[in-house]
Amino acid sequence: MWTRKAAFTFTGGIALVLIGMMISNQQMMILGLALVAFITVNSWIGGHGDVEIQRTLSADNLYKGDDLYVELLITNRSHRKTQIMEIYDNIPHEMKLRSGLNQMSLNLKPGESARIRYVLRCPLRGHYSIGPVSLRIQNTFNLGVEEMYVDHHSDIVIFPQIKDVEEAFLRSRTPKMYTGATTLRTPGQGSEFYSLREYVPGDPFKNINWKAFARTGELMVNEKCRDAVTDLYIILDSRDLARIGTVLKNPLEMGTLSAASLASFFLKRRDSVALAIYDEKLSYLPPDTGDKQYFKILSALAGVTAKGEMPLQAVTNSISGRFSRGSPVFIISSCEGDGTVPAAVRDLVGRGHEVTVLSPASIDFERLVSRIPRMSYEVLKIERQNRLTTLAGFGAQVIDWMPDMDLSQALMQVKGY
Repeated sequence: MWTRKAAFTFTGGIALVLIGMMISNQQMMILGLALVAFITVNSWIGGHGDVEIQRTLSADNLYKGDDLYVELLITNRSHRKTQIMEIYDNIPHEMKLRSGLNQMSLNLKPGESARIRYVLRCPLRGHYSIGPVSLRIQNTFNLGVEEMYVDHHSDIVIFPQIKDVEEAFLRSRTPKMYTGATTLRTPGQGSEFYSLREYVPGDPFKNINWKAFARTGELMVNEKCRDAVTDLYIILDSRDLARIGTVLKNPLEMGTLSAASLASFFLKRRDSVALAIYDEKLSYLPPDTGDKQYFKILSALAGVTAKGEMPLQAVTNSISGRFSRGSPVFIISSCEGDGTVPAAVRDLVGRGHEVTVLSPASIDFERLVSRIPRMSYEVLKIERQNRLTTLAGFGAQVIDWMPDMDLSQALMQVKGY
């Protein structure tokens, strides 16, 4: 593609040739032909070499608010110069350039390489892709420009932030809300001593109590208490209503942060954690333990978007049959725009579950982006308090989570209203 400079030069050459022919001026015709020939030959010798691009990221997975270090390696693999080449690495608009530049002008010799380094700030969770790389190549006299893309993408997942909630539980009215790896007073696989019994063929040799054998003359084996882990269920509301507020402060962002933090806390205690996310449909991760479940939960939370109007009772009716008996359930929802919340909470409490409702205050989030008349705001607050009081009346622990309140502070306010 010609530049404006090349177009003007070519047009001027044609004009000189035509005017020279009209007035029979050979010098003007020769000058015009020379300009036209110059542009034509310059177009033939333009182009670029074989450019290879490699991108290296500091990590494939990051947490919200972390920095991502990116390095772009550009290598000329051909036996000719690249001419004047502008490199631009396309980055998602959700990421912010913190330091360095994601573009550079180069003129690489055969086999020569250059590096572009920059740092991105990742303020929003989600699944992103960096790339492609845009190339804009100019010839020597800036008369021709060629634009192209190198289809090289690097995928990255930004997880929700993880807040430390342990102190909140330790300082709450109950020192530890749930017991984690609980020792049951029944024999089985475990680590704590339960009783002695006579040896029977097939018992592991390592379980023989040699002190008891020396004292009684009979082979005795140690029985251990069976260990069991608590199944914890987290239900996250990601309906369309959860987008109320700003990009960084809204019920959905607070919900994903709290779900990730709670999952991290209980998984570290060897509990088994399940996650249910409902919007226009229900997504369910069965309870499991360990790092694998931890990253499954974070990946699911990273991709959550606000959409749909699925009621909570439809969720509980669908998955409550899979809940372990007496297991604790966390419901993270603003409890707005869903008349089935009280019935769903009542059903869970009736089944013997210890239900905790962590409710981001959507009304206060709405005030961040729009003006609400004072009287209307007070009426809405009273209606919200009545809803939360109703849930507490069914036996649920209710937390009214304000926008300016840290998660650990909110969890310390577990109460029955």
